[in-house]
Amino acid sequence: SIVGWPSSRCKLNRMVSFSSSSLLDTMKANPILSALLLLCLPLIVAARATVTSPVFARGGEQHKGGPLQTFLSTVKDARQHLVAAAVARGTCTAIMYPMDLIKTRIQVSHPNPLQLEGLFDGLGGSLLGQIPYGVLTFGSYEVYKRTLQERFPDWKPAFRYALAAIMGDLSGSLWLCPSEVVKNQIQAGMYKTTRQAYSSILKTKGFGGLYQGFLGLAARDIPFRVCQLTSYEIVKSIYLKSKAAKNQRQQQAQAEVALSPVESAICGAIAGTFSAAVTTPLDRIKTLMAVSTETSAAAAGVSSSVFACASMILNEEGPLGLLKGLVPRIVYVAPSVTIFFIVYEAAQQRLKSSGAFEPNYKKEQKSKRQ
Repeated sequence: SIVGWPSSRCKLNRMVSFSSSSLLDTMKANPILSALLLLCLPLIVAARATVTSPVFARGGEQHKGGPLQTFLSTVKDARQHLVAAAVARGTCTAIMYPMDLIKTRIQVSHPNPLQLEGLFDGLGGSLLGQIPYGVLTFGSYEVYKRTLQERFPDWKPAFRYALAAIMGDLSGSLWLCPSEVVKNQIQAGMYKTTRQAYSSILKTKGFGGLYQGFLGLAARDIPFRVCQLTSYEIVKSIYLKSKAAKNQRQQQAQAEVALSPVESAICGAIAGTFSAAVTTPLDRIKTLMAVSTETSAAAAGVSSSVFACASMILNEEGPLGLLKGLVPRIVYVAPSVTIFFIVYEAAQQRLKSSGAFEPNYKKEQKSKRQ
């Protein structure tokens, strides 16, 4: 009833019913739940509208319907791309996982961050979070992009796309956050296996314990995404200008100067490395919030507040404490982008040659040509 849906459209009202006052009391008592509800509210409200204009997803087919239909159609049409991206994401996550673990150990002041034992502890849980996260981010990005285009047609496209990317990342974080909390706690040596970590967190803190680092995750990922998009465009612009000047000196006539896939990957690696360095303080805060427990939080001053955690670090370690893990975080990004690009291109070519996961509209186009 809060979003205007009649009771007949809500199957959950048979099992759960509560007044608006009790909901407000619950949200005041649980800030994490409040953040999750506020994040999901745009999708819920948008789902009420009946969309009559056609929607073109990335796959190329024309669709009509609400955000859920757009999401499902987008994922279906782009399944070849998503499968290749999932393989690439899983590969680079697995290969670079030890560097991520060393970074976390440094950030939580582990006595021996470079020890070889347990370098892959928590990898399974990390993959369980990272791969679906890509699908959710990709699909919700298309929903937000279409909604912003319909509601704010006068906005600059670049701004709409950037805002849609940020909102898509936040929506994907609803799935990613629990796996990040579990991964960080395993990397910090608090648990040995993913199953043990999930069971213990749910037993001691309940479902909300899996989202104890959500605000820190959002505080890191939003600036990272903005910085990454901005720096990528700057690096791309500088490189294209230098490439055009070089072609002019060599008297090579080109209608349009563009980046090759390898050049795009290089620009992406540069932008990602710079963004990772700039957001290292926020990554340190996110890690400490994710691994904090009631006992350790009381002793070390870590709480659910991003500002309280930052103040604790500054008071006890000084400004340099915010930069813990800087080197492994930087070293992690550039190889990850390179590995992702290589594996993605190889997987994409293999899928195209085999015809697996090919969109229906492409199959229809091929049959018409024949």
